[in-house]
Amino acid sequence: MSILSSRKKIDLERVMYSFMLWGSIVSAFVFLEYSLSPENYEINFKLKEFLILAVIAILFIPIQTSVEEVVFRGYLMQGFGHWLNSRFMALFLTSIVFGSLHLANPEITALGYEFIFLYISVGFLLGIMTLMDDGLELAIGFHAANNLIAALLVSIDWTVFQTDALFIDTSEPSLTWEMFLPVFVLYPLILLLFAKKYGWKNWLEKLTGKVVKPLNFEEIIAD
Repeated sequence: MSILSSRKKIDLERVMYSFMLWGSIVSAFVFLEYSLSPENYEINFKLKEFLILAVIAILFIPIQTSVEEVVFRGYLMQGFGHWLNSRFMALFLTSIVFGSLHLANPEITALGYEFIFLYISVGFLLGIMTLMDDGLELAIGFHAANNLIAALLVSIDWTVFQTDALFIDTSEPSLTWEMFLPVFVLYPLILLLFAKKYGWKNWLEKLTGKVVKPLNFEEIIAD
């Protein structure tokens, strides 16, 4: 539990709230984009294939994303934090490592290395959630929703996710300003919404302060 959350048990309400919130936003944007530019999409609904995809995705994508959160926002963030005695360096390094591991994705080849900024931004977002909320629950829900909706709704032949999704994006790969809209608009709004709902305070201390190391057994006995 010390890796997962400061709470006594995983707060499933937090996981589901984050999942439903981001899942709803991503779904709305997909259908909005389809309604505005239907020429860029091909409807790909095939009942049998989609049901198989849905079962596999719903069962395994949350496991995949949760493992990533445990590794990056759990073990690595706490490891960097205790090693460097800095919350900010833990946030910074885990975000850079998280983004860099996506360099081999085909969308980097299609859109250029500038696209890695988006992955690093997601790393920062999930890291801020984790530090401010003292747990992985919100990050786990967000990450699962992001990947699950991507797998079920839209497939693009030049990205890492190619599935029997509802739509196929047939547009030519190009790096546009709209791709950066979530980073500068949606992500801050998501954080503000979570802050209001869960009463986040002391942002500067939680994001940039020193790491308070727990007492070991000998120190407790000595006290």
